[in-house]
Parts: sequence; structure tokens; C-alpha cells
Amino acid sequence: MRLISKLIGVALLLNASAASALVLDFEGFAAGTIIDDEYFTTFGVTISAINSGSSPDIAVVFDSNNPTGGDSDLGAPFAPAAGNPFGSISPGNLLILQENNCPASGCVPDDQGARPAGTISFVFENAVMIESLDFFDIEGPEIGDVVLYDALGNTMATFAIPDTGGDNFWARLIMNVDGVSAIDVNMGGSGAIDNLQFSPVPVPAALPLFFGGLTLLGFMRRRRS
Repeated sequence: MRLISKLIGVALLLNASAASALVLDFEGFAAGTIIDDEYFTTFGVTISAINSGSSPDIAVVFDSNNPTGGDSDLGAPFAPAAGNPFGSISPGNLLILQENNCPASGCVPDDQGARPAGTISFVFENAVMIESLDFFDIEGPEIGDVVLYDALGNTMATFAIPDTGGDNFWARLIMNVDGVSAIDVNMGGSGAIDNLQFSPVPVPAALPLFFGGLTLLGFMRRRRS
């Protein structure tokens, strides 16, 4: 009985470690970098964008410490929106829908100001638990939604994007939905996102160890009898 208890404990411990949260924070990339498959090798995530205007269908990195494109409203630091308990932050890089075409020399980040602006999509190689996503500079008329899908493309949940209170404010959308294979972030207007937090949902890596231990225990008992 003690052996079974120990095996269960090991299984739970290993599974908890395997399912620790991951965060896409877009750090380590230069401002203007187009983000699409940069996170596939590490996290199994592909990112794409659809722009509602005539602008390119790309999502790019925006450095909130050095705002460009006249977007001082996306400059750090950001004050917390009403009801946001997490305080002021300086998040560094954000992800935006690019408004203008990019010359050969590279993109100058400028967030799409049309209403609606468009969609940033995340597709996961394996199902995950979506925990939260941060939003910046979202004003009332610009509110869109976040739609979560399962592996078959069925809608699992829809969340309204929080109103951050306007320029240089931020809010965190808490979701905590399990078994998600894709996300559409439908931006109602200008603004940015950051810190997509999620956890893998693998078949518990410790289960083979657990069941193997049970088999061994049964074999030992048969030998004793």
C-alpha cells in the first residue's frame, strides 16, 4: 500500500511539472519583427493575422519602451485598468496588427486603427489550457472578443476583450479553459496584446511509471503467495 501511495505521489509530481505554465511574451525580437512560426519549435505555436483594412495580414513586435508610428498610447509604463489588481507594468515588447506596409528595410511598427482592426490567431500543435492574455490601450468602442476552439474547430468559449480605459492602460483577461487547439483574438480597433499564458495538456508522463509499478507490485505479491 505504501508503494502505491509513493507511485501516485510521483505521478502527480511529474505531471504537475510537465504542465507548468508557458508564456509568449515576444521578448528577444527586434521591433518590427513579423511573428508567425517563431514559437513553433519551442512551444508548438503558429501565429497569423488577418487585417480588416487594406494593410498587410501580419502581426509584428511593438517595443513599448520605444513607441513608433505616433503610437505614444502604447508607450510604457501602463497603468492598471479599473479592477485590475496587478498594478502598473512596463511589459517591453507587445504584439500588434500592423497598419502600414513594410518596406524592404523592415517594418516600422504601427498598430491598426481601423474598427474593427482584424484578427490575431494562435494555433497549437497540441491541445493546451489557455490561462490568460494581457491587453493594452483598448477603448470602449474598440472592444472585440477572444474565441477559443477545440481540435475539430468547434467554439469552446468566447470572452469579451476587457476595456482597459484607453491610452497607456492595460488589463488581463483570465480564461482558464482546457483542451484548446486554436485562438482568435478579434481586435475591435487599435491596441496590443502580450503575455499569452498557457499550459500543456499531455497524457500524464508519469502514468507508464505508475501502471508499471502496479504490475510489479502484483507480480511480487503472486510470488509471495
